[in-house]
Amino acid sequence: MVNNSAVNSHKSSNVTVDSCPVNSSITEENNAALEAIGEFDWSPSVQGNILGAGFLGYVVTQMLGGLWAEKYGAKITIIGGLFLSSLAHILSPLAAWTSGNLMIAMQLIRGIGQGLIPAAHCVVAANWFPKNERAILNALSMSGYCLGALVGSISSGFMCLSPLLGGWPSVYYVYGGSGLLLCLSFQIFLYETPKCHPYIKDSELNYILQNQENELSHKRPPTPWKKILTSVPLYAVTYAISAAFWVGSHFLSVHSIFLGTILHFSLEENGFFTSFPLAIQMVFSYTGGWISKWLETRNYVGTDKLRKGFNLLFCIGYSLGLIGVIYVGCDRMWSNIIAIIAMGFAGFVYCGCMTTVIDMSPTFAGTVMGLSSTIASLASFIFPVLVGFMTNEKQTIEQWNNIFWICIGITMSSGIIFCVFGSAEVQPWNDPSTETKHKTESKDTLELDSEYQMDIVTHM
Repeated sequence: MVNNSAVNSHKSSNVTVDSCPVNSSITEENNAALEAIGEFDWSPSVQGNILGAGFLGYVVTQMLGGLWAEKYGAKITIIGGLFLSSLAHILSPLAAWTSGNLMIAMQLIRGIGQGLIPAAHCVVAANWFPKNERAILNALSMSGYCLGALVGSISSGFMCLSPLLGGWPSVYYVYGGSGLLLCLSFQIFLYETPKCHPYIKDSELNYILQNQENELSHKRPPTPWKKILTSVPLYAVTYAISAAFWVGSHFLSVHSIFLGTILHFSLEENGFFTSFPLAIQMVFSYTGGWISKWLETRNYVGTDKLRKGFNLLFCIGYSLGLIGVIYVGCDRMWSNIIAIIAMGFAGFVYCGCMTTVIDMSPTFAGTVMGLSSTIASLASFIFPVLVGFMTNEKQTIEQWNNIFWICIGITMSSGIIFCVFGSAEVQPWNDPSTETKHKTESKDTLELDSEYQMDIVTHM
């Protein structure tokens, strides 16, 4: 959309780049030719505001999405968020042609709609997924993020360069229209709970209900905010999810800068190498989910150990991959192979910390996920800012290696903290009425014991 040559022609830069040797003379020519494509003369600050507005909207509604899903229903929350973001997509070309500020507002609305969905998804998962199949089903459903990013990366470039489709506006029209069709599909096929489904078999219903921690079809009790906010396992899983978001931000928005400025990949190569790892990530997530289901069904390993094990596997695999990237330096082929494998290990988070939120509290899964993802989403903002600060004056492979070491430190520390302080067991505050009942029973038992002891003393 942006004509970068026009933008760069009226701004000076003090940034120097000390990168790897250029392997191909065509690379620079391709980048220069493609850089000029675009009709908007938006400054870097305007571009940053447009991207940041979508992120801001996504963050501020995470918590709201969870609360609404628990109070009014996950179905209406998901459809409402998807409809709002889809409508913003369709109106984005008109907003862009009008002014940059209107485009900022439209992306803010788009982010607000999308932010309602993740926590509401957890409520649906808690209502529908049997405990012993939660890892595989959660991996299948949440891998849609990877599939969407992969398809979007591949198809967007084609649509932007296609005169038949009308160029870049077609991206917004196609994806916005697809979102509206998805809203219709959710309205027809999605049901809030298994008991609400008119065509479910009795055997299926009984199987789902028997493999859940508690009955979720009744009205949810008041949210025990004090106990949730003082829960150590909650903060452990929040840190783990933050690390997962950090890794996602690395490969989706930051690693492409490293590939372009340091390793000199063209825009086409850059787009491929930043999207292909998503396919590997999907394979890892499905594999991890299937293994988790197999082990849990046969009672070989408990749920808590499975979640922590897969999450730690992600942290170790990703960290070792980045160490490999640091070690191979300017070797473009091995750097990419290792980076792709490292990103693939991120698929295990769907069998780890991302599912633990539902395990901890099926009753308040939306609230817990909304709270955790709100904090974790800040990583998607902090990481690019940190990279900009560290490479503001000079970009060198040594500077990027320092960035990679920071990623390793955050990821590995999150894996260790989650293993030590996290928990995939149902928390006591998941059902406040049950917790109160247990306390009352314990108190009554103590009183009966005291009375019994007094009777013994009296008779003596």
